[in-house]
Amino acid sequence: MEFESFEQALHLCITTTPGSDEHEAALIYCLENAPPELKDKIADGLAHFHKKDPQGSGCGCGCNHDHD
Repeated sequence: MEFESFEQALHLCITTTPGSDEHEAALIYCLENAPPELKDKIADGLAHFHKKDPQGSGCGCGCNHDHD
């Protein structure tokens, strides 16, 4: 999946279903292109994604958006 901007990927990170291919692609894009202060939070979110950790809800981008 290609993204036009960090903001577009971040929006998909927040709005797509956790566990979906789109969500993973958005997490990876955000990790690669995030401002330095967000990279650690995104990396943690991606680690939780791969562990299927229920405590890791959200995209890890620091937005505090809870995916139910």
